[in-house]
Order: sequence, then C-alpha cells, then structure tokens
Amino acid sequence: MSIFRLDFRNRRQSPRFEVHYLGQIDLGRDVELVNCIICDISETGAKLAVGQEVPDEFMLVFKRRCVVVRKDDDEVAVQFVP
Repeated sequence: MSIFRLDFRNRRQSPRFEVHYLGQIDLGRDVELVNCIICDISETGAKLAVGQEVPDEFMLVFKRRCVVVRKDDDEVAVQFVP
C-alpha cells in the first residue's frame, strides 16, 4: 500500500454516525418518491442504500418519530424514537 494513499474515512469533514433510517429520494418532476435506507449520516452527508439508479442531484427526505426532551424559549431538543 502506498504511503500516499489516504484512507477515505480520514478525509471526511465531520464524524458519521451509523443509523438505519428509512428515507426517500425526491426526484422532482412529479415522479414517485424512491425508497432508500440511510446507512450513516453526518452534518455534511450520508451514505444511502438505493435499489435503483439515481441522478447526480436530488432531494433526500426522511421522517423520524421524535419525543421532546427539552424546551427552551423558541428551541426544542428531541430524541428519535425507534
């Protein structure tokens, strides 16, 4: 292995967290949403498991059931519920 080869994980801008969220890809153009699994997620990106080809740009949509753990003025902290 070359000493010049960088491990991809070391080049990430922010830490990733393993999750298994159901997501949907919105292709626009009045097309049905494409289901996917969000495998991991970070502040700057995510890894998706997709069963079909997708374009180079799309809107990722995901909903998570939440419970409020703290309320302060106009902010709310939530915890995802499985």
